[in-house]
Amino acid sequence: MVFSSIEFLYLYLPLSMLIYYIIPARFLSLRNLALLVLSLVFYGWGEPIYIFIMFFSIAVDYTCGYLVAKNRETNPKKAKIAMISSVVINLSVLGFFKYFDFIIENLALIPIFSSLEPIGITLPIGISLYLPNYVIHT
Repeated sequence: MVFSSIEFLYLYLPLSMLIYYIIPARFLSLRNLALLVLSLVFYGWGEPIYIFIMFFSIAVDYTCGYLVAKNRETNPKKAKIAMISSVVINLSVLGFFKYFDFIIENLALIPIFSSLEPIGITLPIGISLYLPNYVIHT
């Protein structure tokens, strides 16, 4: 589903807005949860197999963000380690999908690595947009 499709404009978007605005504003956490689920449905509509990467990224970033917030004042070194861990993990996933086959194809040109073959991995939709996607508040 793309943003200009009939399904998005006349079904998904109105339904998403209805769900969001039905939830009272005082339940901000529930509204955010609804947006999270609706976003995952939208992403899964186009690339259902890669939804697990999105779950992985959410879990890593939520955990590291929690650790940064918890340790920012009391233990800045732990906060920095958590932030760096999040960046490294996300960039590693991005690098794998973008460059793994490229590296294997080039290594296969070297005689001792000639038996290596690319795995033909496809790039997930929007991976450069959600991995990494950081906002650091000071």
